[in-house]
Amino acid sequence: MTKNLGDNFSILSRFDEIAPFLKEVIRAADSQRDALGFFPEAVFHDAARRERLLVITKDLLEGRKYCGHLLFRPLYPRAHVLQIYTEAAMQRRGLASKLVGYLRQQLTHYGYSSIYARVADDLTASNKFWEAQGFYVQRVERGGTARNRQIHVRCHELDTPQLFPPSGIDGENPLGLKTSAKDVVPLYLLDLNVLFDVGPRRPRHVEAVSLFQAERSNFCRLAISTEIREELQRNAYEGRTDPMATYISLYPAFPIVDVSEGSTLFEELAGIVFPTRYKDGKLTANDRSDLKHVATAIEHDLAGLITNDGAILDVAQIIQDRFSIEVVSPSAFLIQGDASSANASFDTKQDTTLALREIEKEDEGAVRGLLSRLRVPGSSIASGWIPVEAKGRIATCCGVWLDRELIGYATWAAKEVAGPLRIRIAIDEASPFALNATRILLMYILERIGAKGSQTICLNLPENQSHVRELATGFGFHSAGEESSLTKLVLGNALTVTNWATRQAEMAAGCGLRLPVRPPQFRNVDQLIPVFTPDGNQSHVALDLLETLLFPALLCLPGRPAVLTPIQSKFATELLGGSPQASLLPQATATLFHDRHYLSDPRTLRHFKRGAIMLFYESTKNGGRAAVIAMARIRESYLRDVPTLDHDGLEHSVLSARTLEDIGKSKMKTVTVFDNIFIFPRQVPLSSLKRIGCGSPNSLITTRPITDAQLQEILREAFSSE
Repeated sequence: MTKNLGDNFSILSRFDEIAPFLKEVIRAADSQRDALGFFPEAVFHDAARRERLLVITKDLLEGRKYCGHLLFRPLYPRAHVLQIYTEAAMQRRGLASKLVGYLRQQLTHYGYSSIYARVADDLTASNKFWEAQGFYVQRVERGGTARNRQIHVRCHELDTPQLFPPSGIDGENPLGLKTSAKDVVPLYLLDLNVLFDVGPRRPRHVEAVSLFQAERSNFCRLAISTEIREELQRNAYEGRTDPMATYISLYPAFPIVDVSEGSTLFEELAGIVFPTRYKDGKLTANDRSDLKHVATAIEHDLAGLITNDGAILDVAQIIQDRFSIEVVSPSAFLIQGDASSANASFDTKQDTTLALREIEKEDEGAVRGLLSRLRVPGSSIASGWIPVEAKGRIATCCGVWLDRELIGYATWAAKEVAGPLRIRIAIDEASPFALNATRILLMYILERIGAKGSQTICLNLPENQSHVRELATGFGFHSAGEESSLTKLVLGNALTVTNWATRQAEMAAGCGLRLPVRPPQFRNVDQLIPVFTPDGNQSHVALDLLETLLFPALLCLPGRPAVLTPIQSKFATELLGGSPQASLLPQATATLFHDRHYLSDPRTLRHFKRGAIMLFYESTKNGGRAAVIAMARIRESYLRDVPTLDHDGLEHSVLSARTLEDIGKSKMKTVTVFDNIFIFPRQVPLSSLKRIGCGSPNSLITTRPITDAQLQEILREAFSSE
């Protein structure tokens, strides 16, 4: 495709246009090896064929004249500029800027999130150029030993509203997520009894203080009714100032809704909260006041009501289902012991170990240091990034460490608030381990949140967090309409024919997204699934994309192809996770990735089809469990010879060059890329496989497809304990 720039300049990108200029491109590149580095001629020819080379020309009477080029390598969702060059006679005309601008425009169109350029620190003019193009220095690395250079790794974040190439849906908001201020920081109405519990001798003092700590940490907002203000004024001693009345004047106030007896809202609420007393005509003044506060939260469209009244709390779910407001006690904002707290370590390909663990009080200095380096304002640090926890834990705070160095940090409220769950995440991208730290935190967040069912989450970021943006793409995050945040829906479930109705209803209640009432028949992985988005509109989303947007999620539609494949016990836990006991040893490098690689005999390639469900049978070898233990989604599969695996495919697997022979001596391997892993809550034993006709020895020693009836029977047994 030719891009006309005016003044007779054009940018060429198609191979047939670029081919006549390849010799000049190679000549120019070789003339500036010190600045551009060296690439063999084959690299330029291959890049031209794959449209990874841009050439800028000037139209003259005798024809087009070569003026410069840009060589890049796209690795979705990021791209790397490998070379940029303009002829000396054509410099200072903005041609290099035009090349970068054109690349930026094209990558933005196709949903890329960032562009990188590596520039030696001694190339002053080049560094000034990239600085002017909006490429900030993300980190500094050592160059080759021959020249002993320092390399500035520069990054430019693209203004990309969508994370996927155009797909027929709204790229800015694929699932119609709501991002209103009410959803982001929910506003709750306070009952008077909660205010008095702040007193130090009150039995619910700790819970009440935790609520106000959550408010100070910007996890929620609090409001009062005008009735509370008037009540305190009526009971104040003449000539004396009531500290509580002065304190509550700081909060926004809503006029109490005076629902009269006989009104539809009053009758419905009274019948829910006080059914017996209402039927007998014995409602007290306090009962009526309680009903008015619930009505006030409903009529003013608040997130909910915070109260200690047992009668209202007992019917909180009914009120939420009927009126879409939450009724909670202050204790909901306090972590009540968490068995799944972060405590794990991970090996990396750099032969180092990263540790994920909960942030303790003594770590506050390290957290402040990290956030300060990332230029998070002190006011923001104090109002949410480091939650105030004087009386009890009100937030989950975890970090990724390299020895005593904090590389990544994330925090979110203990209370599952109305609307999106806000998660603040920050990564020190100057660290060479930043990508792995980002992977660890994102995986931990999604596994932790997903285990609780459907939820909308919103990531809040400091400036220049390209790693988070890039990796979040694969998890289904998209722009929330502002630079500092990303959002997504988390399904956290595998939907089967048996549990479809229950899970579909839970998702509609949890995040507002509604799938078809009954599971549609599988046709292909790109078939369109009708969904009703939280904003009430109907959309049609490809099955493959929908599972990515809802990650972790699997829609086990009837008729969806499935394969049963063996895995040895010594590899199963490292590749799939889900060990019943916490390991004291670092987890394998593969666990850093949400897309992992399963290696097998080359003859199995024909069974691993994109979009099929992959069932893992742990064999009896080395004391294996002889059961189907997990399933996942197949993204792609291909053949790769063993020598190249050592540099590519092994990092996402649990195999090494030394252990490859454990799965056969073939010089070629099938590499199957899979994600959306679900560990079965109940293992499906060999006896069950034999009963349904897929448990013969020949069926379990290698990968084989199974029928839909066999798949549904396995899923029914695997999820029967839920």
